[in-house]
Amino acid sequence: MPVRLGFVGVGGRAVREMLDLVRIPAAQIVAFCDIVPERCQQALERVNARRPEGTPPLEGVRFFTDTRDMLQSVELDAVYVSLPPFAHGDIEHAIIDAGKALFVEKPVAIDMRTAREIEAHIRARGIISCVGYQSRYSTAIQQARRALLGVPIGLVIAIRIGGLPGTPWWRVQALSGGMLIEQHTHGVDLMRYLAGEVESVYAVANTQLLTDVPGLDIADVNAVAVRFKNGAVGTIANTCALQPGQGAPPALGGVHVIAKNMTVTASAAATTIQRPQGQREEYIAEGEPNFEMNRAFIHAVETGDRSGILSDYTDGMRTFEVTYAAHLSAVRGEPIRIGEGY
Repeated sequence: MPVRLGFVGVGGRAVREMLDLVRIPAAQIVAFCDIVPERCQQALERVNARRPEGTPPLEGVRFFTDTRDMLQSVELDAVYVSLPPFAHGDIEHAIIDAGKALFVEKPVAIDMRTAREIEAHIRARGIISCVGYQSRYSTAIQQARRALLGVPIGLVIAIRIGGLPGTPWWRVQALSGGMLIEQHTHGVDLMRYLAGEVESVYAVANTQLLTDVPGLDIADVNAVAVRFKNGAVGTIANTCALQPGQGAPPALGGVHVIAKNMTVTASAAATTIQRPQGQREEYIAEGEPNFEMNRAFIHAVETGDRSGILSDYTDGMRTFEVTYAAHLSAVRGEPIRIGEGY
């Protein structure tokens, strides 16, 4: 039997997932839901125009503007949720109440109360869940994780330097959560995945370089000191203030881990491991991490085997919690212990 899929939110990220799903024989996309009706037809046309050669076109997809209407009108096994951070909450609860497996794009929420309520609901109903941290599925990241297993870690650095996205809601703190929560969450997730859970954060942030951008109230520069539960320390730094062609400084990007007799630089594209006396290993990623993430989710829904899912909702919430705590730390001007005082 096919795994029948619905989508809530059918923008560019959802289309990206669909282009993987049309290559998975067990997956059958049957319904779109978006508050802007025209987007559903646009998404259908984009997928059919860009679908890989040899895959059948999407046909018979039903369009909706209300999630509950979609859940009541169409037989579904799983729902993909691709929404701005501020829109999470009621939609996930409706999907969970309906007993459908749930795939949520990052970040999972805009505040911890919403995330915790959704996570508790998922656990209570026992449904399959997955969060879109596709970098975990990279063979290069897996190689880095294997190399670091059991090795004492000292310092972890995650840096993202880029420009300002054009999406209007992204520039509003109350809608996006800011660049660390919405954008650099992938880097923070890889810090956790490679180095373990975070104990506390101490952040500073400011709107320093984009003061002339209308309607922008997010910080455009951010730096966070991190302490891990295993005693390692780390740094998170990011900015969205680069202008086109400005270029980022060299050697930035990805996650850098200084461990006992080992330095690891890891990204979804490649991992480099350097050891004493100049020993160097390089691993270029094979395959497509995003495709593997989708295949793992569909396999879990089809068979009940969740072992291939590398970030379920609980895990995705933990990454969100680190970024949320860092935001609070910058606002309050004090260190925040993960799980305390918010």
